[in-house]
Amino acid sequence: MASLTIAIDPEILEAAKLEAARRQTSLDQLVADYLTTVASPASKKSNRDALLRLIQQSPLGDIDRPLTREEIYAERSWPRS
Repeated sequence: MASLTIAIDPEILEAAKLEAARRQTSLDQLVADYLTTVASPASKKSNRDALLRLIQQSPLGDIDRPLTREEIYAERSWPRS
């Protein structure tokens, strides 16, 4: 296993130590687990698939034409109807 040295704000370090204690694990393991989830190919595919699902479910996904300036402004105006 490789070692990693990082520089981190002392307040962030203390908060991370508390979180590791709350999860009943070590800070080293917490960081290793996080890096594993970020760097794993399965995680990237899962994140990409989730993003594609959100895009397809979005309200703008069903619009077959671009919105006009007036439609965009009406959507962002207050009060909304």
